[in-house]
Amino acid sequence: MRIPPMDPRVEKPFRKALGHALRNEHEQMREGLLRLTDEQIEACLGLCAYVSGYIAIYVCGMQWPDEDNLRGIGEATTTSNNARAFGLKAEDSYAYVKRVALRKEPLNTVFSPPDYAATLSFVITGHILVSFCKPEEEWWEHLTRVEEAWEFAQVVDLDLLPVLMLRSRQPAAPSGPPSSPGANTVTS
Repeated sequence: MRIPPMDPRVEKPFRKALGHALRNEHEQMREGLLRLTDEQIEACLGLCAYVSGYIAIYVCGMQWPDEDNLRGIGEATTTSNNARAFGLKAEDSYAYVKRVALRKEPLNTVFSPPDYAATLSFVITGHILVSFCKPEEEWWEHLTRVEEAWEFAQVVDLDLLPVLMLRSRQPAAPSGPPSSPGANTVTS
């Protein structure tokens, strides 16, 4: 199976915008986004929602987050100095993850005006990345892992979802299920 990489015309500005958002360089972020096509901006905002939703599910032990989880995620995004300097509110992060990332409600029905909603998407997503990455990992490394999962998910048949759900609930085994030699080898 060939896994197509993410479009660099979206990935590069997406990563740049996240970096600017994390450093509270909102004017530079806006300037970069304004140079993009509407389709690129839409794709970047879609990635914000995907990354935030992915991390929310991942940090909840591969379970759909409940209200307490969502509130905890919202609180976690507000702990850095840059998040506090921006004025990021836990309630906004909570609403973004719950309504935009997980329920797929349109961004403009959750936040307004549109400029603020777009800025908030990148700020929240960036702070979720920072808040929940492994201690030995930088946010952009964490983002790479999430993007790789996204790329793979684009080509996986959803008929595999039940087995993936089952697998997520099994204790880690040192050697996977019994199989014939070479049966688990992926070839292109």
